[in-house]
Amino acid sequence: MNTESRYVWHYTVGTPLAAIARSGRLKPAMAHGRPARPGEQDILWFSRNQQWDPSATQDDGLSEARHALSRAALHARFGLYRFGIAATDPRLLPWPTVTRVADIEVPDAMAMVAAGLRCGAAPTDWIGTLNEIPLSELRFEAWTGREWTTADLNELAAQLA
Repeated sequence: MNTESRYVWHYTVGTPLAAIARSGRLKPAMAHGRPARPGEQDILWFSRNQQWDPSATQDDGLSEARHALSRAALHARFGLYRFGIAATDPRLLPWPTVTRVADIEVPDAMAMVAAGLRCGAAPTDWIGTLNEIPLSELRFEAWTGREWTTADLNELAAQLA
């Protein structure tokens, strides 16, 4: 994996694209599967992984059965997409700094690590921000089955809606 890329990526499947396009931004969200604690802040996650971060399906509202699908099966069934931002963007905080800033307790952060490792992710690839990021500041790409290519979010969102 090339961790020296100019971009880090927020990976997703096609299901939320219409809502993302309507909102005009990527927004921080609470990790699924655990209740928020008072004072804890939501995180918008990115990854240094240049191909696909397996933890991406952990927080997209997919059913547990869909979490077990391979990357190829996810692509065939839902499509795979990513939003890129400059790796040097000052809003980004590395793991585990981002969890401390978001006031996520250590046991909850460790549970996130365990879940990520179980699905094949590398938590050292994770980067996050507590800020919303306008789509105009992001690069958008779609997985063709062989490579990532620049795509038109509004066109895809209209097809998927």
